[in-house]
Amino acid sequence: MAGIQIDGTNYKLVLDADADTYLETATDDTIKVYVSGTNQITIKDGAISPVTDNDIDLGTNSLEFKDGYFDGTLHCDVLDLAGTEHTSISSPITALNNATANELVTVGSTTTELDAESGLTYTDGALVIGGTTPSLTIGDAGAEDTKIVFDGNAQDFHIGLDDSADDLVIGLGSTLGTTTHMAFDEAGHITMPLQCAFKAESHTDASNVSGDGTSYTYLFQSETFDQNGDFSSPTFTAPVTGRYLFYWSTSLSGIGSGHNMLEQLTTSNNNYLNHHSAVNMARAGTSLIQNHSVIADMDASDTAIVQLDVSDGSKTVDTNYVYSYFAGVLLC
Repeated sequence: MAGIQIDGTNYKLVLDADADTYLETATDDTIKVYVSGTNQITIKDGAISPVTDNDIDLGTNSLEFKDGYFDGTLHCDVLDLAGTEHTSISSPITALNNATANELVTVGSTTTELDAESGLTYTDGALVIGGTTPSLTIGDAGAEDTKIVFDGNAQDFHIGLDDSADDLVIGLGSTLGTTTHMAFDEAGHITMPLQCAFKAESHTDASNVSGDGTSYTYLFQSETFDQNGDFSSPTFTAPVTGRYLFYWSTSLSGIGSGHNMLEQLTTSNNNYLNHHSAVNMARAGTSLIQNHSVIADMDASDTAIVQLDVSDGSKTVDTNYVYSYFAGVLLC
């Protein structure tokens, strides 16, 4: 008790050396706390209050109390929540109407009510829009792109509206319009900018390539287009397993009357043949332009080339670059 003084005459309990910090009970049922000679806090039955309004802090910005428990009303001018000051808070929700399990809710007729939506449920990661005529609208008629992104483990895909082109697009990644796989325009046209498709033409003649049974592979050196980069003369390489439509045209000269001709599309797992007998060749004369098409079943990385084999005669058959081309497209 050294240093603490009791002043019974003035009802004081003095707490420091210069006697200006003390507790005073001169007023009945009231404890007054003085610091540096100034009455700071008054304690009465049912109330702890400062002597001067807006004068005393409870804690500091670096020394905070832990938890606060109030069974009543908390009155304040400004409420700081995680560093953000609020001078007002919207009215609390007072009602949740017609709710059943897993239904989502929307703001009701007043901002203090929530209405359960019977046609909108969310269960274990699945959102279901039900009702008689369910619909979902993305966007608000503004001049901006809208999209849905499918976030996969290895790849992301998106479907959305490219507002600048007025196209509905499906593509790779999360950014609209960068890698479009399929686009639908307002007139109903569908384009697939990355779908496998090519056409290549010959640009030189080749002399005496066959006639004596020599097998010759046509060269198509000049690409008109190669949409997915799958053709490199003379070979097409399938990028994926599927059915491919091939079309080719060839022009020959120097044909003898006894020649037999076999022209074919040669793939990794099949040959698609077109045979002309000596009788047919004789009727054709010394020159022949022919067109062929075939739907081929190919596996990924299978190859396709166009070949010529003319036999039963001399090696006099020439290929002419005019009317000679090779084209193909992935159908499905």
